[in-house]
Amino acid sequence: MMLRFIAFCLCVTVSLASLPASTAEPVFPLGSRVGFVPPPGFVASKRFPGFEDADSRSSIVMATLPPQAYAKLEASITTEALHQQGLTEDKRETLTLANGKAVLVIGSEQENDQKFRKWMLIAQLPEAVALISVLVPEPALKTYPDEVIRASLSTLAVRAAVPLDEQMALMPFKLSDLSGLRPVRVLGSTGLVLTEGARDTTTLGDQPIFAVMIGQGGPEQASARATFASTLLRELADIKGLNIISGDMLRLGGGSLPTHELQAEAKEASTDTPLKLVQWVRFGPGTFIRMVGVARADQWSMAFPHFRAVRDGVVPRD
Repeated sequence: MMLRFIAFCLCVTVSLASLPASTAEPVFPLGSRVGFVPPPGFVASKRFPGFEDADSRSSIVMATLPPQAYAKLEASITTEALHQQGLTEDKRETLTLANGKAVLVIGSEQENDQKFRKWMLIAQLPEAVALISVLVPEPALKTYPDEVIRASLSTLAVRAAVPLDEQMALMPFKLSDLSGLRPVRVLGSTGLVLTEGARDTTTLGDQPIFAVMIGQGGPEQASARATFASTLLRELADIKGLNIISGDMLRLGGGSLPTHELQAEAKEASTDTPLKLVQWVRFGPGTFIRMVGVARADQWSMAFPHFRAVRDGVVPRD
């Protein structure tokens, strides 16, 4: 049932019981700007974005889309369309939220011999469109009747930003040793920028910068990896006069994954500040991890050992 809702969200993208919910603080699933006060008994899920009550097999699955998706989503949840997905609609209403509006559809569906009560909410917020699906088996409806779920969903809220540590927890890799560097920015869902210094800056000529990114593909032929790594480094922005001074293939820590190292000199494009750079590209089955460290030439002797320590602590997340 949960997988069906997730598939529905993806498809559309492409083509409390004892206390009022308002007395509690919203809970935000890991990495989500959208949250709400879950019904008592629900906790944040570690298996999917949302909440669950494992004892009753009840779930709340959440997804967010850009604000402009609202009209198409609203048009896609007609009674007939939902019936084709197996949902028998009992009630539909418009909710006024603190910072937006929402359509709530309540109905039931059956899978095998189990009957479920289902609530579907599509909320239009200034920052995003929120899709929420609540699924409760019929035996648990005494604990989670319509009024409890409705009160919970009515507390929908948006936080200003997702904390950096939450964004890092969603990265496909983890860092076991920061060696004095600190994260300052994420690059989509696949990259992270760290720096060493007082300012949260990513200006190359200011203070040392280290970036970690994971990519799909990469050459399987060992003979092509040096050229691949060199091409990546030469495409680095905001530098000029790049001069590669050394290159080598490493096997770090006795591991089986080859890592290509390049060291180079360059100048910051806007200030002519002399820079030194290192790039490590670790090749794995179907993926590669790219790590780039940049520092002013006069900072290099202090920065390079820290870059190397962070490199050695980068591993794919389980």
